[in-house]
Amino acid sequence: MNDQDLERQLRSQRSPREAGYTPAQLPMTLEEARAKREPAPILRAGMFVGAAAAGALAVAVVAVILSGPSHNGVGGGTSPSPSASPTAAASVAPGACAPGDVILTAEPWGGAAGSRGTVVTVKLAPGAAQCDLPKAIHGEIVDANGTHLVKGVTSTTDGSVALAPDASFQVGVAWSNWCDSQPAAPMTLFFGFGNQVPSPVGTAGSVPASAVPPCNGSGPSSLSLTDLQPAP
Repeated sequence: MNDQDLERQLRSQRSPREAGYTPAQLPMTLEEARAKREPAPILRAGMFVGAAAAGALAVAVVAVILSGPSHNGVGGGTSPSPSASPTAAASVAPGACAPGDVILTAEPWGGAAGSRGTVVTVKLAPGAAQCDLPKAIHGEIVDANGTHLVKGVTSTTDGSVALAPDASFQVGVAWSNWCDSQPAAPMTLFFGFGNQVPSPVGTAGSVPASAVPPCNGSGPSSLSLTDLQPAP
């Protein structure tokens, strides 16, 4: 095509101000584009993605081992026995952290790769002396009715870390594949530390309704977490 052919073609096309002009439709509306956006990753995305990957490999997550039955599959959890209590902890060995020695703080929950997750910071309580914190972390999410929804444990179950006033640790948590009805809010995430009856046991924060993950298949729901690691 030469310059004259191109000029004739341009002149043959109607401008927006001429009669008979038909605008071409865009491939996607603004609303459709927004609907296709993926949910933003949560704070500290690296830890969350690591936790989600651990869950995919059947590495369960943080949840307190509560006395009484619990449920770790698709469908409603079982109701706890009257004796179940998230604050019931075993006797603490000499030098080990007691429940009152530990403070747990969870960041806001977010979503990525079909899972929902958070990052929990573990610190020594003000005025508490340095103590040994087991690397084995147990966790459980319980709804407002006391129903045990999902629980798990870290892949590292041996050894301990020194929890000192000037040190803190973090654990990335991911909850995946919930195929039952919406749990009763508010939900709570509990942590326990140790290989036997976990101690200390404490609340790692509330779990919002938006943190319930989508159903991604017929497999069981899972709660996964990264190993305990120093906070940046």
